[in-house]
Amino acid sequence: MSRGKRYNDEQKLNPKKVIAVLAVVGVIILFVIGINNLIKKKEQTQNYFTEVAYYTMLQNDKWGVINSKGEVVIEPEYSLMIVIPDNKKEVFICNELSEDNSTVKTKVINANNSQLFTDYNTVEVIDNVDSEKNIWFESNVLRVSKDGKYGLIDLDGKELSACIYDKIEAIKGVKDSLLVQKDGKVGLVNNQGDVIVECEYASIEALTDKYTDGYIVKNEEGKFGAISVNKEQLLDCKYDEIKHVCGNDMYVVKEDGKWKVTNKAGDNTIDIDYSDVTYVSSDVIVAKSGDSYGIFGTDNSEKVKAEYQSIKFAYTDNYIAEKDDKYGVINVAGEELVPFEYSSITFNEKANCLFAKKADDSNIYLINRNHEVKVTGTDIEVLDGYIRAKVNDEYKFYNFNFEEKFNRDAYANHTLYVAKNDGKYGLVNRDGTLVVQYEFEDITEQNDYGYVAIKKDGKWGVIDQYGNTVVEPKYEISDVSKVIFIGKWHSNENVKTTYFIAD
Repeated sequence: MSRGKRYNDEQKLNPKKVIAVLAVVGVIILFVIGINNLIKKKEQTQNYFTEVAYYTMLQNDKWGVINSKGEVVIEPEYSLMIVIPDNKKEVFICNELSEDNSTVKTKVINANNSQLFTDYNTVEVIDNVDSEKNIWFESNVLRVSKDGKYGLIDLDGKELSACIYDKIEAIKGVKDSLLVQKDGKVGLVNNQGDVIVECEYASIEALTDKYTDGYIVKNEEGKFGAISVNKEQLLDCKYDEIKHVCGNDMYVVKEDGKWKVTNKAGDNTIDIDYSDVTYVSSDVIVAKSGDSYGIFGTDNSEKVKAEYQSIKFAYTDNYIAEKDDKYGVINVAGEELVPFEYSSITFNEKANCLFAKKADDSNIYLINRNHEVKVTGTDIEVLDGYIRAKVNDEYKFYNFNFEEKFNRDAYANHTLYVAKNDGKYGLVNRDGTLVVQYEFEDITEQNDYGYVAIKKDGKWGVIDQYGNTVVEPKYEISDVSKVIFIGKWHSNENVKTTYFIAD
C-alpha cells in the first residue's frame, strides 16, 4: 500500500498555493471565532436582563400578571386587582368578587396557577405608607389568619409567628415594625416574627421614622418610656410625655409637668423651657422660643438666635434654615453658608450633597459640602455612585465628587447607551458603535429590564435591548421618569401603586 511515496515525474509542492490555502483556512478560523464571539456577546446581553420580575396588569377591566419579559403569566380574569407582595417572588394574591358582589374570595397562586398557603383562612399583605403617601408592603412577610386569630408567614410559607394575635398591623411610616395585639394589650414584632416588645403595653409608637431609633411605650398607668429595637430599656416608664426626636442617646421628655433633655442613663438631665423641640444631640437642641426657631446648647445657652421659621439638621454642624419664606444653610455658630434664595433645600444622603430649588425655576441646584453650586439641571437621578442630570438639554453624568463621567461608567452592564448628534438622540453600544439612528427628540437610558423609551413627534415608544422597536411612538406621557416600560406594557403615570396596561 502506498504511504505517500513521491514519483520522480510528480511536481513538487507550490509554496504560493500552500500560502493561499493557509490564508483561506485562517480566514475561516477567524470567521468562526467572530461568530462564536457574537454568540457569546448576545448570550452575555441576554444574561444581564434575565432576572425575572412580576407585575400586576390590567386589560379589558380584568386583572392578571405579566413578567419583566412582557409575557402574560396569569391571564387577566380577575375582577379585583391582584396584589404582588414582592415582584421577585411567584406569590400572587388574587381577589374575586362573588356574583352578588357581597363578598370577596381570596386565593394565593404562583406562576403555574397552583394554589399556595391553603392552611389559612385568609392571607394578606401588610401595607404601609410614608408621609409622602407612598405605599409599600412590608418585606417578606404576610399576615395570615386561622380560627379568628392572626399570625405571620414569609413568602415561602414558613411560619414566623403562630396565629395567636387578635390584630397585626404596621406602624405607619416605619419599616420592620409590626404592632400585635393580644388580650387588649399591644406588643411589637419585626418582619421575621421576633418579639421586640411583649404584649403588655397600652400603646406603642415609633420614636422617629427610623425603627433603629427605638419605640415609645405607654403603660397601663399612662406613663411613657422607650425601648430599643434590641429590647433594651432606653427610658423607664415614668414620663408624662416623650417627644418624637432623639440623637446621640439624648431624648426630650416631660416629667412633673416640665420638659427636659435627658440621656438614657438618666444621669444627664437638663430642664428646658421651649414650646417645641425638633432636634436634639449630645450638645445641641433645635427648639422654638416664642414664635421662631433657634439653636441652643443642652445647657440652655443660645448658639443661634431664635429668628427662623424652621431649622432642620443637614450634616455635621450645618442646618437648613427658613427665613422670610426662603431657605438657606447656616452653621451652629449662625454663619450663613448658603444664601437664603431658595424655595426649598433638602440634603440627599446618598449623593452627599444639597438639592435646592428656586421659585419659578425648573432647575435643581446641587450644592456640595463646601457650599458651592456644582450642577444646575433638571431630571436629576441619583444612581449607585453617580448623578444623572439634564444640563442645557444634554444628559450628563457625574460621580459624587462632581467630576463629569460617561453614561457607560454609570451603567457598566447596559447594552445600549444614549448618544446625541445634531440635536437628535440615538443609541450606541459600549464600543460607541451606532445601533439606533439619531432621530429622536428625547430618549431614556435602559431600564432594569433592557427597555428604552424613545420620543418622536411629541409621543413616546419603546425599544428593546437589541435596538428593535417594540412600540412605535404613540404614548402621550407628561413625565416619562414616572413610567416603567416592559415590552408593549407600561405602568400608569402618577399612580402610587404600579400596575401595567397596554394601549
